[in-house]
Amino acid sequence: SGLAGHASPCGGRPLQRAPMAPQANPAAGLGADLQELMARLATGGGDSQDVVRRMAEAGAAWTFDAEFDAASFAAVFEALCEVEYSGIESIKVWKCGGGDESVRSVCRYLDMSPPPPVNRLDFTSNRVSALGCELLARTLALGADGAVESLTLDHNSLGTAGVELLSLHLSHGSRLRRLSLRHCSIGEEGGKTLAVILEKAALEVLHLRGNALGNSGVVDVLHSARETKTLTEVDLCDTKIDDAPEVIEALCDAFAKVPSLARYDLSANKIGEEGTARLIAGMEGRAHLDQVLVSDEPSAETSATLLEAGHSAGKGKGKKGKKSRAAAFARLAA
Repeated sequence: SGLAGHASPCGGRPLQRAPMAPQANPAAGLGADLQELMARLATGGGDSQDVVRRMAEAGAAWTFDAEFDAASFAAVFEALCEVEYSGIESIKVWKCGGGDESVRSVCRYLDMSPPPPVNRLDFTSNRVSALGCELLARTLALGADGAVESLTLDHNSLGTAGVELLSLHLSHGSRLRRLSLRHCSIGEEGGKTLAVILEKAALEVLHLRGNALGNSGVVDVLHSARETKTLTEVDLCDTKIDDAPEVIEALCDAFAKVPSLARYDLSANKIGEEGTARLIAGMEGRAHLDQVLVSDEPSAETSATLLEAGHSAGKGKGKKGKKSRAAAFARLAA
């Protein structure tokens, strides 16, 4: 059985309706016959070559989406190491309850020399703790020549301690480009740690929704984002922020100083009409902005101001400049 991933906006009334993310192609899950084969391998009754051959039939994307025995799972990845198998590009372990031991098994495989071409790791809702973060960070640091660019740890109780371990062992120049930590129990102090990760890795996408970062944590993240030249998308939905002056100032500063950062999700937070109006003012003339989501629908007066600002921003800039600036503001108000 496979599991198709999808994304949706947080609750509330966004200024812009968030586009639905395309459905991912269902990846091959573990069939009952293969689970039986894994169990035999774990007890010394299976052949590693046979396991690898059977699992290779799933292609380069391997998805584990049913609960498994930890020893069986470890045996599979030991078998991969034994035959130095390098045909995997994506490993997803979804809702399997494998915990940190499943992370350890995958990391042992990734630590092979030369490292396998795995570019995507996903341990969503898999009971991973701070220990799992440390294991992953050490592997990503040791495997500097590895290919891992996307790491998803959504819906695990990592806590701020987990993120600290991730940042501590992650090396400068890491190839990590996409990091998703949605609903990982990260608190306010986690903002400083996330800032360190932004300094070490040239992230393009950072998803933090559902973490109680609060005003200070989010401000720490935004201040660090000013120094990046690669970040294009940040998800701050439901991070417990409001329209305090320091938050709005940090957001407007990012609008102005991070031209690569085009998409912000600020929905399911307590940013009211006044904060929204100040964000609109901060967006004026920022043609690079593609999507800014907030929770409350603007009043008619604010919407009119928004559209007027969008059109006036394009005057004297030529047809292309006028179109891009007006579009950026119109999409926000749609």
